[in-house]
Amino acid sequence: MATEEKVIKAYKGFDQDLKCRGFQYEVGKTYKHDGNVVMCKSGFHAIPDDESPLNVFGFYPPAQSRYCEVECGGETVKDDCKVSCSEIKIGAEIGILGLVKAHVDWVKKNITNVNNAEKGKPATAGEFGAATAGEFGAATAGYLGAATAGRYGAATTGKYRSATAGDLGAATAGNVGAATAGDLGAATAGYGGAATAGEYGA
Repeated sequence: MATEEKVIKAYKGFDQDLKCRGFQYEVGKTYKHDGNVVMCKSGFHAIPDDESPLNVFGFYPPAQSRYCEVECGGETVKDDCKVSCSEIKIGAEIGILGLVKAHVDWVKKNITNVNNAEKGKPATAGEFGAATAGEFGAATAGYLGAATAGRYGAATTGKYRSATAGDLGAATAGNVGAATAGDLGAATAGYGGAATAGEYGA
């Protein structure tokens, strides 16, 4: 656990009234916490941008929640996938699709080994092709192709194609496509498509 004083970009979940733990927030407002910052006990909590934004689903499931970009400042304490801070600015409300986009960006940023598919190799296939990437990987397949990405992965396909991403993954398929994401994941399919997400997923 680390205590610092710096501004951290993060993502925060709320209930339908834009409340968290009974505290009312408003978009565009800045709030300050008086007293010590203690993880899971005091201060404002969010998912920092060096972790998967989809981790927020573990605290605020998609079916009944709202999501915003935030900035955490003042005293900050990071532990596991969360950050607690003494000052928070509520930015734009981005919804589930915004979280998915942020997650895809996070996956791309964290691809570190282009020679090992099990540790982040990006995989790309053209028309009729198949692309598979491992944990933290990103997979993209062309027309009529299939793309699969592992845990925290991002899989994207277009028309007539299928995409599958693991737990906390994001899967997107185009027209007449099929997209499947695991627990806490997000799946989107276009016109005529089918999308399936696991428990707490969207």
